[in-house]
Amino acid sequence: MEWQNRLKIAIGSAKGLAYLHEDCHPRIIHRDIKTANILLDNKFEAMVADFGLAKLSSDTNTHVSTRVMGTFGYLAPEYASSGKLTEKSDVFSFGVMLLELVTGRRPVDNFSDMDESLVDWARPVLGRALADGNFDELADPRLEDKYNANEMARMVACAAASVRHSARRRPKMSQIVRALEGDVSLDDLNEGVKPGQSSMFSGSGSDMDSNSYSTNIRRFREIALGGNDGYSNDYNSTGMTSEYGANLSESSSSGEMAYGEGRRKKPSPYGV
Repeated sequence: MEWQNRLKIAIGSAKGLAYLHEDCHPRIIHRDIKTANILLDNKFEAMVADFGLAKLSSDTNTHVSTRVMGTFGYLAPEYASSGKLTEKSDVFSFGVMLLELVTGRRPVDNFSDMDESLVDWARPVLGRALADGNFDELADPRLEDKYNANEMARMVACAAASVRHSARRRPKMSQIVRALEGDVSLDDLNEGVKPGQSSMFSGSGSDMDSNSYSTNIRRFREIALGGNDGYSNDYNSTGMTSEYGANLSESSSSGEMAYGEGRRKKPSPYGV
């Protein structure tokens, strides 16, 4: 996939999520943002789809307490550990999707020993790339260096901000849209802190608690594959979603976006 199409998908899906979070009343938290739930037409216009796990949230609620449901590799750490759901949980999942677009890697490598997720691997690399402006380590080799460096910097900065361990320090989707389109300074995403000046860009510190996230990833993988009978009533490995029972499905094995014409899901009215 060419770089311009990747950027177009990122902006289109970000606009769809921004609408759900900030323009709908009540607000809609999707709860299962991943590549397989972004449908594309033949012009690579993105549509946010599959609202089977979505939750409504009034403006007066700070969070929604619910069972943990979604796809591991995309789950926000605070939601995975406590079941407290906010729109910032969707922001984290969107950040993982941005990392897929940039790197061409899967959120979780099904053939690895699960010691490291894409988020864990990317966090220190993101910091280095933003500090020195060199994206060779991050960029998907299949791009063959054919990308706009400024656009890459914007997408990398948005991904780094979106996957922060601390939910309150993640930006809103409207901020991400403006950053991806180049309408705001990237410093606005980083609270004025330059890359390399804070632990928010490194692999250490409470904001980048990679050990905790890796533990959660391993735990949820075991649950989804049926390795923990104590959770068998709340999780299964079928990958099917239901509003009546919790499910934690594996991420798409292909790691690719789904084309609208090739899927049976009805496109969302909230698509962009």
